[in-house]
This record gives sequence, C-alpha cells and structure tokens, in this order.
Amino acid sequence: MIKRQDLEIKNPWWNNNEFIVPERNLPKRDLFFVLEKNLHHSLMLNIVGLRRVGKSTIQKQLIDHLLANNKIHPNNIFYFLFDYSFQLQKPEFLDDVLFFYFKEIADKPSLNFENVVYVFLDEIQYIENWQSILKKYYDLSNKKIKFIVTGSQSLLLKRKSQESLAGRIFDYYLPPLSFREFVKIKEEKIKCLEEYDLFELPQFFGKLDQFNIYNSKEISKLSGEYIISGQFPETKNLDLPEQRNEYISESVIGKIQDDCIRIFNIEKRDEFKLFTRQLLENISSLFELTNISREISISKKTLENYLEYLKESYVIEILYRNHRSPIKKGRMSKKIYTPCVNFTCALNHYSPKDIDKVPQAFGKIIENIIYNTLNLKYGNDNISFWRKSNKEIDFLVTKNAKQIAIEVKFSNNINLKELKTLTDYMKLKKVECGIVITKNEIGKKEVNNKTIYFIPYYLILMLI
Repeated sequence: MIKRQDLEIKNPWWNNNEFIVPERNLPKRDLFFVLEKNLHHSLMLNIVGLRRVGKSTIQKQLIDHLLANNKIHPNNIFYFLFDYSFQLQKPEFLDDVLFFYFKEIADKPSLNFENVVYVFLDEIQYIENWQSILKKYYDLSNKKIKFIVTGSQSLLLKRKSQESLAGRIFDYYLPPLSFREFVKIKEEKIKCLEEYDLFELPQFFGKLDQFNIYNSKEISKLSGEYIISGQFPETKNLDLPEQRNEYISESVIGKIQDDCIRIFNIEKRDEFKLFTRQLLENISSLFELTNISREISISKKTLENYLEYLKESYVIEILYRNHRSPIKKGRMSKKIYTPCVNFTCALNHYSPKDIDKVPQAFGKIIENIIYNTLNLKYGNDNISFWRKSNKEIDFLVTKNAKQIAIEVKFSNNINLKELKTLTDYMKLKKVECGIVITKNEIGKKEVNNKTIYFIPYYLILMLI
C-alpha cells in the first residue's frame, strides 16, 4: 500500500518551500545543459547510461532548476526511484504510484492539468511494460505530463513494452565522465584546450603544440588519474586507489552483473561473471566468440546472449573492420572495447604509478580510451580498423568522404619503420592525414613522403 509519507520522504519540497536540493552544488555534466533546454517541449526525456555515471544527480539538478528558476509549484514536481525488489517489478506498482500522486498530491485524478506537471522516474527499467503505462498517462493528460526517466539498460528500455513510444520520447546517452568534466570536478585551475576536430588538424596543430608546452606536465598527471578511476563522479570522494578500485568493482561492475543475472534470468552466474571479466581484461583485442567458447567451455550461443546483455548495459562495445559490405564486415573478426577503461584498471588493481610499470597493458588501455573519445566525437558507424595479414591500423575515422588513419603507440621512442603500414595505406587510399598517438611526444614529420602528426594521448582526450 502506498503511503503519502513514503512519497514525501522522496519529495521534501512538497512540505518545504525553501528546500534546497543538495545536488545543486555538485558540478553539472554537459548533458544537464542540453536537458535543461528541452524541459519545456512536450516529449518525454529518457536518460540512459552506465550505473553511477550521474543520471540521478542530473534529475535532481533539473528538479532544483525547476524549483529555483522556473517557479514551478512544488506539488507539480514528483520524483521516484525504483529498485530491483520483487514488488517493484510489477507494472501495477508504477500505475498505483502515479495514480496516487495525481490524486493525492497534484489533486488532479482526472489528469486535466492547467500547467505542466514534471514526473521524474529513476531506474525505470525495473518496471515491466513501463512504456505502456507512461503512454496512457501522457495521452490522457493531453501532453501536460512531462516525464523524465532514467535507465541503465538500453535493451530493457526497448524490450519492456508492448507499445511504442515513437513520437513521444527522446533518448539521451550519458557517458562516463569526459576528461574535461573530470578536470572540472577536480576543481583544477587548468584552462582546458578548446574542443577541436581532427579533420582540421593542419590548421589547429599550432594551438595543440602551444598548449602542450605550458600544460603537458599537469595535464598528463590528471589524465593518468582519469584513466585509472576518474570516469565516475563519486570516486572524487575516495582518497585511496584501493577504495576507488573496490568501488568500481563492487558498486558498478558487480551491480551491473547482478542486474543482468536477475533481469535476464541467467542461471549460470559464475560463467557469466567469468565471461565479463574475460572481455574486460582483453580490451583493444581481436576477439572471436568461437575461440572464447573453447577457452572457457561455454557454448557460442550462450556467449552471444551474454555479449548482447553487456553491450546493452554499456559495458562492452564492438568495433568492426573496414569493409564496404556490411554483411562481410559483420562476419569478420572484431575488436572489443569498453566505454569505461576504469573497469579494466579496477579489475587489475592498477594505480597511476602502474602506467609506467606495465606499458604493454596500458598501451591497450590507452587505445581503448582513444576509441571512446573518437566514438563520442564521430560515432561508431564512422570508425573502423584495418587489418590485412598481420598488418593493422588501429583506427580509420571517416567524415564527409574524408578519412584519417590513426595509430596508437604509447611510447616516445617510435621507430619510424613501424609506421610503414600506416604510410602505405595512406598512399593507397589517398588519405591526407595520418596521426600517431604518443605518450607525450608532439610533432609533425615527413615519413615515407607522407605527413604524420604525433600527438600525446591526453590532447586527444580534449577532442570533446
């Protein structure tokens, strides 16, 4: 049975006109400002992303914005957090919660509103068929209810409904913290380099070089912290590397695994966790499910299901080889990445000092975070890798029929002979711009009659 006092605990502004949302003073993610601008159109807003990246915080900050800046009546703002307890999985519970709110708090059981009512529903994926229920209230209110929902599994947000919300909802992805956001949260007095485009590198390279001269030491140090454990806002409050690793391992990875096991009825829990760890410890690598199936004695079909769960839970991403045929591309070997390299670092108990101690491992981690940056900047569909025999180019980025070839070399002692594959490909495909990602070397060189830009990895992180 729903009780008024239970809802009042979650919505203290109903009884206190001077209530200040605690999240007001937390740094605002870039997505907050996008959502803020879209609070007043009629579409529902759906915020998806990993656990602990700040979806709930953004909701609370939007509530604060409505209360403080828009003078919305407190009773016209409703917040509710769902969890994975058994009763909350029932769709009737969501229906009961909303009906009680509209009847007892908003005093509009008929849904005949004069002004817009803002309803914030957190971790909505735990409710079966939530989309149909929201559609019912949305349509009956004549679009006067503004739903802002969050979810940690995109697959569920697509599956858990028999009816479509097409034309009624807009999706927003909240990624782990970008490097810029991390610097802001750290409250460092470093002026970040302005965002730039790799396709404009010949015109922008001078600014990169100048910025690096004055800021390389500090930015390099911060980027090391960021890669180890800085992609989650809450790690700022944890002093020791061991604490941050435990937080990421238990509160993020562990909870994601538990969610998948519970929601998708995974019977063999240990084998699912083993597969998850196998992928996260082999990032930036070619993978074939057939080979993994053989190694860990799990059927390929089962692994295909597990992989889908992890992709849709924002744990794993797939990069395809460069090929004109989408069908053939899908059949070729692929590369595995994670949107959050903190996962790999936490599972291996890395600290910032390990970056220099295990360069081979961190070469893979740096390649992964470069992929993440390119993905957010240009989109997965515009990124691929090239491979022929034993020759490989890490990334090909395409934009407006132009292409950039990128090699990741986490080193400052790069043998120019190692770049022959890169320059040969550039000649063959008439690629104008080649980039080598380094540890901290910066420069421009002619290699095999092609212009190659050498850029430290931490400057690439400032693309977004």
